[in-house]
Formats: sequence, structure tokens, C-alpha cells
Amino acid sequence: MQEIGRITKITGTTVTIQGGELGGCFGCMNEECKANGKVFTAENRRGLDLKLGELVEINVSAGATASNAFLVLLPPIVAFILFFALVAVLFPGASEAARASGGVLGLVLGFFGVYFFRKAKPAKDVPIVTRTINETEPPADD
Repeated sequence: MQEIGRITKITGTTVTIQGGELGGCFGCMNEECKANGKVFTAENRRGLDLKLGELVEINVSAGATASNAFLVLLPPIVAFILFFALVAVLFPGASEAARASGGVLGLVLGFFGVYFFRKAKPAKDVPIVTRTINETEPPADD
């Protein structure tokens, strides 16, 4: 995933960027980000000479994005299945709707579990600043 944004803060190698520049993330349909300019952090691992207000390109590998999506979605799905089965075992006469309700409860608890886990232990795959962009040149096609 590539995105273009403007640097708003630099702290060591951590750079705070406001996205939504030049159409935002390529291939993304998130109008909220494009309209309001999502603020996020990235790492300057390449040691680029960055300045406040500069336009930069940020990249997150497809593998990191896929693995993070897998880790966010798997626990709620497993919790849905477990709660669905648990209602069936604890209450053998329960209707399909009651089992599904138990599954939905598990799904919600799974998402809250992932949320609080990520708050305590953030993902290590952060975006990386790949290059600075001259505002007159078009974005690179990778």
C-alpha cells in the first residue's frame, strides 16, 4: 500500500504525517481519509533528510497488511464459532436464533479483545517513508 502525505511532526526517526494528499492512497476508496486527511505515524528507516511540511511517499508491504488483517479477523471468527457451539452444548434445546445470538456475542467480544490487545501491544509493521516528492512531479508507479 502506498500513500502520499505531508509531514507535520518529526521526532527522531518517527514522522507524523497527514494523509490525503494527491488523491490519497492509491486504489483505496476511503473518502473519509481523502476528505479529512488521516493522521498517522511512519518510520524514516532510510535516513532521508526530511523537513516539516514536505510531501512524502509512505509504503506498507502487502505481506504486512495481509498478516495484520488476518490477525484482526481470525480471533472474532473463532470466537463466533466457539460461542455458537457453547450455546448449543450448554442449552441443547436452544433455537438456531439463540445459537446465532451467542455467536454474535462472541464476535463482538473477539473484536473488543483484538482492540484492547492492539492498544496494549501495537503492531510492529509500521509504514516506512520511502521518498520525498517534488510537488510538481507525478507520483511514482510501483
